[in-house]
Amino acid sequence: MMLHLTQELEPPANPARFTLPLWSTLGQNESGAFAEALSLDARRVEMPRRARVQARQVYVFAQAGLMGWEGAWPRVVRTGLASLDADFIRHDGLMRTLLCAEGRPLDDTVMIYDQAFLLLALATALKADIGGVEAHARGAAIRDQLMTRATSNGALSEAGERPYQSNAHMHLLEAALAWEEVSDDPAWRDLADLIVNLARTTFIDAVSGRLREFFDSAWSAAPGDDGRLIEPGHQFEWAWLIARYARLRGDASAMTVAQGLYAAGREGVSERHHVAVNALNDDGSVRIARARLWPQTEWLKSALIMAGGAVGRERAVYMEDAAKALRALWLYLTPEGLWHDTRLPTGGFIEEAAPASSLYHIISAFDELTRSTEFSAGGQGASRALS
Repeated sequence: MMLHLTQELEPPANPARFTLPLWSTLGQNESGAFAEALSLDARRVEMPRRARVQARQVYVFAQAGLMGWEGAWPRVVRTGLASLDADFIRHDGLMRTLLCAEGRPLDDTVMIYDQAFLLLALATALKADIGGVEAHARGAAIRDQLMTRATSNGALSEAGERPYQSNAHMHLLEAALAWEEVSDDPAWRDLADLIVNLARTTFIDAVSGRLREFFDSAWSAAPGDDGRLIEPGHQFEWAWLIARYARLRGDASAMTVAQGLYAAGREGVSERHHVAVNALNDDGSVRIARARLWPQTEWLKSALIMAGGAVGRERAVYMEDAAKALRALWLYLTPEGLWHDTRLPTGGFIEEAAPASSLYHIISAFDELTRSTEFSAGGQGASRALS
């Protein structure tokens, strides 16, 4: 299986070969701002710019540098951060959520989701030796402001029409774990502990083991279809994060939670089309049979981390899943360093521009490959493929 995965990393078309060079040039303008999307014929698409995408792209190129990419990632990260600071940061140090294509503010709302990606970007840049003492103070200040939104159970209330949700917490957990790697501030550990406890006690349904997306003000399942929504990609993404947490804490019970979430995500893999679909209902029935790119990356990441902690037949099953997820991901990538975002149940793709937001998922999946000792040769291939 290791050989099988390694061979799949560098097929003859080498679809990821031009990804980072393309998105660090055409995908970033002279001021450092990142494009929201590139058309499939490699043209920048002018559209409103989201804070989360700017922060994600900073993370992407800092992570690429940590993975050994020899491109101009320090310039991309520094100019990306400078542009983000100039255009998105409000007087209180938090990010507004949206600018028009020309750079004027369209929405000053502070979204926890967006700030989580700013925290992830700052921690990853710091790990790549971009940033200094001020970055630590900045990260702590953002974290502490977000914690003022805590409700009685410790969960945070998001801005917008759906304030009680799990997804913003998931990205905040990823940021907290990243900060644990670069900071000795115990508040980051406390934040990660808090969010994992929320997942175990509140976000994950005690009967089905599936993690819900939306809740009411008492943090019970939201009424109607919102409360029934199960996203396979998020089951996998939470599984990956909680497995990382379990390893870090030496917490076997947390790993059991991660395994349960992985199984819940696996319910959303179409055995006919071999891709993870967008959404299920809470009874396991398919709600949305279309399949975006990002759930495939989360399936791959979680399968790899689960394989790393398993033995015997269980390990073989996870490894086989990793191979399937990798094959699913390759379906979306193009030889030019771009990707299709949405696969239809018929097997075709929607003709639309490649969203920059997907690169965060792609680089994270390749990073998991490089860090998996099981696939050390394949990891080198993944790093080369992005060069």
